[in-house]
This record gives sequence, structure tokens and C-alpha cells, in this order.
Amino acid sequence: MLKKLLSILLATIFVSNLTACACSPHQIEKVMSLDEKIGQKIVLDFRSWNDGDTQKPVTEINDEIRQIISKYHIGGVILFAQNFVNKEQAKRLISDLQKAAIESGNPPLIIAVDQEGGRVERFSFDRKKLKNNADIKTSEEAFEKGKFIANELKTLGINCDFAPVVDVNSNPLNPVINVRSFGNNADIVSEFGQKFLEGLHSQNIMGVAKHFPGHGDTSVDSHFSLPSVNKTLEELESLELKPFKALINSGVDMVMTAHIELPQVDQNTAISKKDGTKICIPATLSKVILKDILRDKLNFNGVIISDAMNMKAISENFGECESAKMAINAGIDILLMPVILRSKDDIANLEKLINRIKDSVNNGEISEKNIDLSVERILKLKEKYCKLEA
Repeated sequence: MLKKLLSILLATIFVSNLTACACSPHQIEKVMSLDEKIGQKIVLDFRSWNDGDTQKPVTEINDEIRQIISKYHIGGVILFAQNFVNKEQAKRLISDLQKAAIESGNPPLIIAVDQEGGRVERFSFDRKKLKNNADIKTSEEAFEKGKFIANELKTLGINCDFAPVVDVNSNPLNPVINVRSFGNNADIVSEFGQKFLEGLHSQNIMGVAKHFPGHGDTSVDSHFSLPSVNKTLEELESLELKPFKALINSGVDMVMTAHIELPQVDQNTAISKKDGTKICIPATLSKVILKDILRDKLNFNGVIISDAMNMKAISENFGECESAKMAINAGIDILLMPVILRSKDDIANLEKLINRIKDSVNNGEISEKNIDLSVERILKLKEKYCKLEA
């Protein structure tokens, strides 16, 4: 069976390091199947895998993972500490993940990692941990930190860092951001965030501003429950949104959302699957926050990626399939970790998710035009950062 024209073209472009041509949504619609487009919108993690006897860290690719990437046209993989043993092993794993995509005729993967430096580092190998962002004192230091991390990532074949954190840590009791932030001053966070991003870009590593519209004034960790920030849009503009606006002006390619309620900004509600209570629609699922504010007000034209969809703030309140549909309709381009894959048996959950998204497109609940626009943004990003040596 002939490969789809776009997949062949992109694979050839990326492997040969040639100049890629832009693809419009109309062209994408013509040359990519709906399955291929949905796959490009998904980033998965493979932290561990059950081989039938035990659950083991994924430090090398296996046949099941290779088939998942190939068959479901997966757009990216995020790596965690369990995936790193040493430099040579990591390079081999990342190379094999890319081969699984390229050799099956798919575009190359976004290979991402949360390498913020300090409290959140997925690997350090033969060096000490870096400073927390809270301990950075100058913009030059922020730049050098970003450049150092970018060099490490580039050496391994990683092309995306889920950093910098540009949340303004205005709540001293914040359990999840805290020292990951550059501080409680929006101007300093903006300046240092811009410089960190410049450091990443200096080595051709894509950066991600997180967590929009700001996770700094929370006292709850969204990994475990749904935080609420009771601020008006005007209050957000005076503090939380400043660093995001600064990084957008500096050319950040991707913004990651926060799983937080903002009841004074988006009054739309849903019934929680967890306990039947009425809750506000969190930012990740909010068209008001993503389209009206991030796209229209802040003029962001890049890729919007969700924070991990399996975090309890989302998964317990909305479930896998419903949250994915809501996120896509809100304006999310990439779904990060929408399902948990730890064994061959879990593949059925991924297939169920993809089929539910397809059904929602076919019955008009999700606009395929919006999916095409997302895929256009994603492919442009890959065109810029995911070029591989032949």
C-alpha cells in the first residue's frame, strides 16, 4: 500500500535535512487520513512496561511500543527518569523511537522531557543537579542555564524541553510550583523566562511556556485535585499573564496549559464524574481561556499543549474520552498523556480514545477543520526543530 504523500514528503525532508515546504490545512486534509491527524495530536509516555512477568522501566524500545508509534501515527513521546540510565543508552532509546516513526512513513516525533533544572530534572548523569529557578539571580544566569540544558538535550536527540516555568509564584504555600518559578515578581519571571528560552533556542531546542494562564497562586497540586484561582481577568493581566505575553513576544513555539479553575474568568460548569458536584471548566478545557485569551488577546499562533491529561484534576473529574473531546474543542493542539500505557492490554484504551475522537469528528461534535489547523501548527513545529541527520 502506498504511503500517504505528506508522510513520505515529511520523512524525506526531515531525514535529509532539506528545506521543508509549508502545508495548508486544505493540503493536510487531502493527504492525511483522520487517523494520522489524530495521532499527530497525541504525545505518550512509556515509563515502564509489563513484559508478562514484571513491570520494568522502559530503557530500550520493544515491539509493542514500536507498533504503537507506527500504527497509531503518534506525534510525540515524553521521557521520564525511568527512561534514563546513561548517555549511550538514552541516545539509543531516543534514536529507536524516532526510527519507529520515520521508518513507518510518519513524521518524526517530538521527543520531550521536563528538564527544568533543579527540583524537576529527569536526568543528571555525571553532574550535580542544577540550581532551582528560584535561585537564579541574573538574566545571564538564566540564559546560561537554558543553553546548558539545551546542549544536553541536543546531544541525546531530544528536541523539546517542557520549560521554562513562567508561573509567578505569588502564593508562598504553593505545593507544586514553588522553587520551580523564577520568583514572585512578574517582571523578573518575564525577563528570566525570556533568557532561559533564548538559551534553548540557541541550540535549536523548542521551549514551552508553562502553565497557562498561571499556576503560581494555588495551594493545591493539580496532580491530585482541581485547584481554583479566584481572580478576574484584570488581576491576571496585572500579574500571571505578563510572563506569557513576554515569551509570546519572544517567539515561544508552544504553551502548556494549567489544570486550574478560574471561576471569575470562565463561568461555564460541568458535573464532576468523581463526586457529582458542580465544578468550573478548568483552563485546559476552556475555550474562553485558550481561544479568547491566549489566541485572541495575547495573539499566540503557536502550538497549545495540555498538561498531562492523566493528572487527577482532569482524569477524575472528566474521564479520558470526554476530557480529550473537550480539550480539542477548547483549542488544545496536543494532548499530553491522554491515556496510561503500561502493558499490551492498555493499548485497547488508546484505540478506544482515538475511535471516540473519530466518532466525534464524524458526528460533528469536533470540527475536522480545527484538527487540520492543529496539525498544520504541529507539522510547522516539526519542520523547524525535528530535522534528523540521514
